[in-house]
Amino acid sequence: MSESLTQWQRLSPWAMVSLLLTQAAEQSRQQLPLLLGAGAGLTLLDAVGWRELVLGVGVALLVAVLLAWRYYRRFRFRLEDDVLVIHQGLFEHREFKLAARHVQQIATRQPLHMRPFGVVEWQVIPVAGDASRITLPGIRQTTADALSERLAPAMSASGTSVAPHFRLTTRGLLLHGLSSRSVLVAAAMLSPLMRPVERWLHDIAPSQALPDWLPTAPLLLAALGMLVVVMALALLSIVAAVWRFAGYRLVDQGGRQIQTSGLLQRRRQSLALERLQVVEWVETGLGRLLGCGYLVCHQFGGSADEGRRFLVPGVTGGEQRRLLAVLWPGLRWPPAWTPVSHYYRRALLLRGGLLSGLLLAGSGAVLGPALTTWQWWLLTGALVVLVVVGAWRRWRCQGWAHCGGYLWVRHGLFGIRTHVFALDKGISVDVRQSWLQRRRGLATLHLHLAHGRVALPFIEHGTALALADELLAASVPRSVVEVPG
Repeated sequence: MSESLTQWQRLSPWAMVSLLLTQAAEQSRQQLPLLLGAGAGLTLLDAVGWRELVLGVGVALLVAVLLAWRYYRRFRFRLEDDVLVIHQGLFEHREFKLAARHVQQIATRQPLHMRPFGVVEWQVIPVAGDASRITLPGIRQTTADALSERLAPAMSASGTSVAPHFRLTTRGLLLHGLSSRSVLVAAAMLSPLMRPVERWLHDIAPSQALPDWLPTAPLLLAALGMLVVVMALALLSIVAAVWRFAGYRLVDQGGRQIQTSGLLQRRRQSLALERLQVVEWVETGLGRLLGCGYLVCHQFGGSADEGRRFLVPGVTGGEQRRLLAVLWPGLRWPPAWTPVSHYYRRALLLRGGLLSGLLLAGSGAVLGPALTTWQWWLLTGALVVLVVVGAWRRWRCQGWAHCGGYLWVRHGLFGIRTHVFALDKGISVDVRQSWLQRRRGLATLHLHLAHGRVALPFIEHGTALALADELLAASVPRSVVEVPG
């Protein structure tokens, strides 16, 4: 197979089918909220008619098939020594070249409709980042394995038996579904259906007799409705976690971490440890109660899309410490965290008080005499409690540690997100002081990393300058420091 890769290769014919299905699913996903939320689908059907609508869909499908066939005919690739060359284009001819030394991450995806034919979607991300991603939308599994072996020799074939050093358990899978942000994704998916369901209930409920056991109290009905919604969101979140992470296993192959997961659509990703920049340990508020979190590994130019990030889900029982030592050899969990100054809590209280005052002033201008005096006092007291508790929690969750050549920074409110990276992985750093910080000898250290900016607020000014100098000394000549005079 390595010798045949030097000759021009074409996509599998099933790639054309995959392209059609992928584009149809993407268009349906984008247009579904509009059609369901505004009732535009029924309006379009009444205005056009069934026959004209079916004819239009048939013409669009024919055009899509012809375009996919042309794309398939013009797509070809081969290897020239250690350089991948791709010729593609629909109406214009384009050529891509990628050297093996510039490969950062390799991923394969095998949807359900590709499995019977042994075809996968092969993707490679260069060091330039996700924007330069190269995709072969449908090639044979053997060809994908041969390409991975040539461009990333440490990444063995998918059929190779390697003992995983992390396997997602059933308990971890369920807890990850409940505690991750899949709940928000499920709520966004259900939001277009709320208006049609509400209209349907409004039209049909008065015409049906309610059972005797159904509560009639408005507050009890609202609580029952909220319970049903929460249970539905939790179920959808678990289903989403099972769909994506079922059978998750993580193996170590010669300096690369290889993960495989997916229920019907199998995914395979690789992560080069030498190019690893930042690792995040994420615990949501519910995840902290359930004792479950997940790790996110970042590289330069990585995607913000959660589906494309290198993620280790369902980590329980303190496994994050062992996995972090695998990702960062020699890393140890910090024995203690250094808190930020208590003046940070005062600053948060000041900001929260100003926002609460503006909110109360705006509410008074809008509501006016609609609320009684005791209701205004109740609203003011609730805002005060929220500001005080929120400021205290933000201050308690903020902390940092510096040990063994690694810097740890954590922050959060109810959930906690911890960033850990080697000092030589920093891109740039700047030290800033507000008028309040200058009076107290404090500063805020802004760290610019591969996945974005991380702030370490209200630490001693001398400590901030020392950390900035140490980070710059470790990452020279890539970094630039900006320290205001």
